[in-house]
Amino acid sequence: MTSMAQAQDAQADDQAPERDVIIVTATLRAADVQDIPLAVTAVSPAQLDRQNVQDIKSLTSISPSFNVQSSQTESQGTSIRIRGVGTTGNNTGLESSVGVFIDGVYQSRPGIALGDLLDLERLEILRGPQGTLFGRNTSAGALNITTQRPDLTEVKAFGNFTYGNYDFFNVQAGVSVPLVTDQLGLRISGAYRKRDGYLKSATVPGAESGNRDRYIVRAQLLWEPSPDVSVRLIGDYAKADENCCDAVIVRETELVPFFAFHGLPNSGVVASGPQALKQLRTNSQQFNNDTEQYGFSGELKWDIGPVQMT
Repeated sequence: MTSMAQAQDAQADDQAPERDVIIVTATLRAADVQDIPLAVTAVSPAQLDRQNVQDIKSLTSISPSFNVQSSQTESQGTSIRIRGVGTTGNNTGLESSVGVFIDGVYQSRPGIALGDLLDLERLEILRGPQGTLFGRNTSAGALNITTQRPDLTEVKAFGNFTYGNYDFFNVQAGVSVPLVTDQLGLRISGAYRKRDGYLKSATVPGAESGNRDRYIVRAQLLWEPSPDVSVRLIGDYAKADENCCDAVIVRETELVPFFAFHGLPNSGVVASGPQALKQLRTNSQQFNNDTEQYGFSGELKWDIGPVQMT
């Protein structure tokens, strides 16, 4: 009986299809996603392309437990939640309870992490408290983003272009060049995205909201003088000049006639209801969302025998 069972198990192992191994760094070291005791959603660049995910706000289509909300402006009024847990309020001084890390660097405000997802190697959504490994401001979870490293052996390049309604167009391109084979490499990538606004104001002529006008440039230098030492330098610059985040009033309050008792205007709003929703008409002025940011980081990895220092 034992021999027969062992033979059946061996036959089943031979017939079992090989699965794709997904390597993540959710524990700050490379490991198979099925071997770590964390709730992780690992997203590859191919999945982002298939779902047309251009920035962090669009990740909800891949991970429903991940949610980003913005009020008035994305740069100052953005709140990130995982499993419904997150920092409440749109005060600029509040730090999010969902930490965002790009190439290991902590982004202290959600608004500065809303740029385009450019030239990624992988993206990991870590659900639940992550303070043991990632430090403070990760009580609800963390978003770990890793970009592509320069290639040290061959020249590589990529590019894509997308066009859509409201005169939307998005272009991304990049190139990786080995300056010294197997030792020194350079990688430069950039993206530009533009779209007209789809919400028109009924009170301010020409005012619109929901438009896009942003670009980002990133340059990397990777130096590996020996198999035990690796130095990676990254510099980036991003700028946005947009209008966000107006909304259509679907139903006006029935208490409008009583506003006069409190010294408030009781004339109501200009556009509301199904017709306003059909025409995408709002009642507000433009909420400016102008941002400019740049960053520089350096990473040294040194294998010194029994331990690896980063």
